[in-house]
Amino acid sequence: MNIHTVDSIAIGLLDTVKRFKNDVAIAGLNTTIDTNRLTGLFGPDGAGKTTLMRLMAALMHPDEGRVHVKGLDVTNNASAVHSIVGYMPQRFGLYEDLSVHQNLQLYADLKGIVGTCR
Repeated sequence: MNIHTVDSIAIGLLDTVKRFKNDVAIAGLNTTIDTNRLTGLFGPDGAGKTTLMRLMAALMHPDEGRVHVKGLDVTNNASAVHSIVGYMPQRFGLYEDLSVHQNLQLYADLKGIVGTCR
């Protein structure tokens, strides 16, 4: 299957590998996530869930294989992926002394996003 041309596929991973020094976080992952589907990631600490999310958000690149989001290769089209994917990490992502609106405004300002917030 050609993972970057099928309209029903939101995310495609083909032989995706990500390493950190001598540790393999993701080893040859092959899967697709269909458009309009709710998908959860479950597993123990260190299983690669956060690494996978960062790959799919084009915040890091695979060492091997390919990752496509809505037909965009995350390695070659990171900016375009950033324009359609939002990622907020669980830890160290929000400032507790700011409201939700203020946190969103801060991140929008940091990314140069212009617009009104309701």
